[in-house]
Amino acid sequence: MKKIKKYISIIIFGGLFSTLFTSCNDFLEKEPLDSFTDQNYWTSEANVKAYSWRFYNLFMGYGKGTGTTAEYYFQSAAATAPIIISDDLTNNTFLQYQPNASVSNTEWKDLYEYIRRANIMLERLPNVPMEDAAKKHWEGVARFFRSYCYYRLVQRFGDVPYYDKDIADVNNVQVIFLPRTNRNEVMDKVKNDINIAVEFLKESDGNNTVNKYVALALKSRICLYEGTYRKYHQAGNGTEFLQDAKNAARDIIKSNKYKISSNYKAVYNSEDLKGNSEVLLYKEYLSGVAGNSIQAYTNMSTVVNGMTKAAIESYVCKDGLPISQSSQYKGDHTIADVLTDRDERLTATVDSEGFSFRDYPARISRGRTSSTGYVIHLYYNPASPSISTTGQNFIDAPIFGYSEVLLNYAEACAELGAITQADLDTSINVLRIRAGIEPLTYVNDDDVKAGGITINDPKRTSALENISGAVSSIIWEIRRERRSELMCRTEIRYYDLMRWKKGDYLDYAKNPDVALGIYAAGAPSSDITINDDGYIKVYPTNNMVFDPDKHYLNSIPTGQRTLYEGEGIDLPQNPGW
Repeated sequence: MKKIKKYISIIIFGGLFSTLFTSCNDFLEKEPLDSFTDQNYWTSEANVKAYSWRFYNLFMGYGKGTGTTAEYYFQSAAATAPIIISDDLTNNTFLQYQPNASVSNTEWKDLYEYIRRANIMLERLPNVPMEDAAKKHWEGVARFFRSYCYYRLVQRFGDVPYYDKDIADVNNVQVIFLPRTNRNEVMDKVKNDINIAVEFLKESDGNNTVNKYVALALKSRICLYEGTYRKYHQAGNGTEFLQDAKNAARDIIKSNKYKISSNYKAVYNSEDLKGNSEVLLYKEYLSGVAGNSIQAYTNMSTVVNGMTKAAIESYVCKDGLPISQSSQYKGDHTIADVLTDRDERLTATVDSEGFSFRDYPARISRGRTSSTGYVIHLYYNPASPSISTTGQNFIDAPIFGYSEVLLNYAEACAELGAITQADLDTSINVLRIRAGIEPLTYVNDDDVKAGGITINDPKRTSALENISGAVSSIIWEIRRERRSELMCRTEIRYYDLMRWKKGDYLDYAKNPDVALGIYAAGAPSSDITINDDGYIKVYPTNNMVFDPDKHYLNSIPTGQRTLYEGEGIDLPQNPGW
């Protein structure tokens, strides 16, 4: 039994009430904590609501305190965390994929903890004295978060054990040590959960809480991921998921409850996203309650993560054409050249003050430097206090936004082979107009125009693209739009590459532009290594290698495998690990 109890502490993760009341101050004023048990807690809707609050900690936003575990900007290759490495940013120090399987993984541990909490909530709800409509709403909340957790587990690990009940009998090895369930079967269950959540959730349950439209946004995200993953990894037919992604996004669009605002940057540097017309759900930060460090890490003299040459070149010019095709492109020898007549999302994201790389002479204000010479400016808000103090930043982080919904809709339409000009005008072109660039005109999948000129980007059919297969022009441009609109949303970008089977983008030998920075030929600095074309080599002695037979999934924690083996049960490892 000692072995089972050890397993429970790692996977099933402790008792119901040990971490229940983290933020329930109002509720705690009613009774002392130690008066609650599982038998007397589930007595009111107020208690159910209090129980649900902790689920919101699943959303990482800009991180917590001085931490760098976040959905934005930060990158990680830690053995005990999810691997998040982007082709849009290079870390301030070199990151490499872990060579060996890790003993533990925080995502595996934490997500199963939240799944258990959701299962407990679903089992207790029928006996809580409240109206049937309220019971349905809270069931929707629990299913929303359970679907979100399993979706993230499948992204990271593929096949995973599937628990849909609280484990009451801790002596029953057969219900504790479940085998890995095929990822497709798990994702079918995820879709069932999110469908019920959409049906049961209220249209509104107060400001900044999960509701019907947030559930539709998550459904569009989940179904787009799964539909394209199945297509590009030959993992089954993803058509139904793609259709569901399209329909979920369409339902949000047709509701007319959200619209794209005029200020792109305000979505990412605002101290209060309440009332922002394009934000469905956000992570709120408040002085004295919860802070982050996103502004500090982009406004200090320490070398910070910088945008790559590949990311900079992905933005189009104002005429809507790629830099290889546009007469408006001025080159990249100065920051003014880079930003002139370009997509306005680029000018919102990169500091126009100048290049700044370690001791490169063109220093910019506040002593800021970056790994590539391109300095991130997206989160800067001059009105914010303590922008250079870690843990003391209080700008809110968008979690689900209308721009992502529009992008999901366009991509699902294109992947289904049924996109129209009306679809583009409803989605992608709304974002392009805000960005100050020419909208797209659709003729057919391989004839997409901007300003009457057919787009012909040579990168679309390059050797890099053909490793896993080139895509049509319309899908290429939608992917470009997604990258530009969601730039620095590191987690979204990483899993976009994983679902498209484009992990090769992260390999320096196959895609050297992801390890290059600014044009700096002739820069008088011993700290700068420059390639033959005059661009900074960010890591001159290191080479990131992406192994397609291994790195599309994290390793299964070996500690979990050992626990299974102790009971004579096999928990297979992922390929390559």
